[in-house]
This record gives sequence, C-alpha cells and structure tokens, in this order.
Amino acid sequence: TMPFTPFHMGAALIIKPALNRHFSITSFGLAQIAIDLEPGYGMLTGAAVLHGPSHTVLGALVIGCLVALITPRLVNLLVALFNKEVTHCGLAWLAELAPVSRAALFTGALVGTLSHILLDGMMHHDMHPFAPFTQANPLLGLMAHDNVYWLCTLLGITGALAWLGVKWVARTPKGEQPHAKQ
Repeated sequence: TMPFTPFHMGAALIIKPALNRHFSITSFGLAQIAIDLEPGYGMLTGAAVLHGPSHTVLGALVIGCLVALITPRLVNLLVALFNKEVTHCGLAWLAELAPVSRAALFTGALVGTLSHILLDGMMHHDMHPFAPFTQANPLLGLMAHDNVYWLCTLLGITGALAWLGVKWVARTPKGEQPHAKQ
C-alpha cells in the first residue's frame, strides 16, 4: 500500500469533461492527499490499521468539506499557475476558468473523498467504510486489487482524452474574441 497514489485521479479525469466548470479537479486531488494523511502517518509509525476513521463515508464527508472550505486560495493559485503555463506554451485553449466556484470546490473534494472510499474499499482488508454503523466491508473483493488500478488507469486515459476533446471543440480560433456568456 502506498498513500497518495495518483491512480485515484483517473476517477477525476473521467468526471471533469462531463461536469467541466462545476467540478474542480484540483480540489479532488487535494482531497486525495488529505484523506491519505491517516494511512501515510500509519505507515510511518507502524500502525496495525492504516485505513481508519478517515476511510469511512462519514470521515470522507468531513474531509471533503474541510478541503473545500480551507483550500479555495490554494486551488485558485494552482489554476492560475496552470493557466499561465499552458498560455506560455501556446496552449491557451487548455486554460481553466478562474476563479473556481465554491460549488466546484465542494463537488471536486466530495467526489474525491467518496470515490477514494469506494476504490480503497475494494482493496484494503482494514477498511470499514460504513463504520460506526457496521464493521462490514461489502466493497471488499468486488474487484481484484490489480483490476482497480487498471480501471483507474483506463478511466484516466479515457477522461484525459475526453477533456482534451471538449477543450479542443470549445477553443476560440485565432483572431476571434471569445463569446460572452449570456
């Protein structure tokens, strides 16, 4: 087990093209890091259980809300840096709308933590995603460990291609001004 796995981002990449400005992939990523602080700390200290309260539905909801409330400045800074870099590289059509809305922050962070529970729940024996209501893990074994990684990889590649396609179709041809939103 390795905390902060990039594989979880596949779930974000498949959602981003559909929800576009209503979904912050940056807050999704920050939520991935936040939820894995517990297992990361557990690995450093040799804890017997790596996936405790943070890896429950209730824990995921709390962490997702905290990420959305605490990180707006960081998210908008990262989006501004991304936009600066893609513009510098002549790829301004890839720029994201800024500032990121509060709704997009919450959607990204909550989808991030809840999808994390779903994916990790299928792989980790020490998870109890519905605690404190039950110690059962009905997600465990729904998909083989390696297949979860393959699924995330496939979602990531498909989502990235879809996002690029959406951005390409929506780009403003050179010399034209973007149309004002009504």
